Amino acid sequence: MDVDGTKYDYAQAVKEGMLRMGSIIFVEYRIEPEKRELYLTHINKLLQYKTDVTLYEGTDQPNVFVEQWHDTTPQQYADMKRVRLQEQSEWDVVTACIPGGTAKLHIWEFAARQDTL
Repeated sequence: MDVDGTKYDYAQAVKEGMLRMGSIIFVEYRIEPEKRELYLTHINKLLQYKTDVTLYEGTDQPNVFVEQWHDTTPQQYADMKRVRLQEQSEWDVVTACIPGGTAKLHIWEFAARQDTL
């Protein structure tokens, strides 16, 4: 959906040269300080063999993390949202470290615009 609530056609925008193929996905959340070691152990296992993600921690906000997933597709974004927000998965341990659970797990997709670069 676009900001005004209309359906945004990602494929058409790419075709018209307004967007580049490959997006980035940001997953942002804060973990409970007392669950930090559990979180770090589990997230390191989950991301150990992944080359398309960078994990960041807030420098002035300890325990606030952002996963940046690189060169993703709209389908990967939809799958990630479904798995992380609706289904049981290997990510449940991470979600259990977030006060408020999935309600406080934020996932956004961004695509580079060709018409402004």
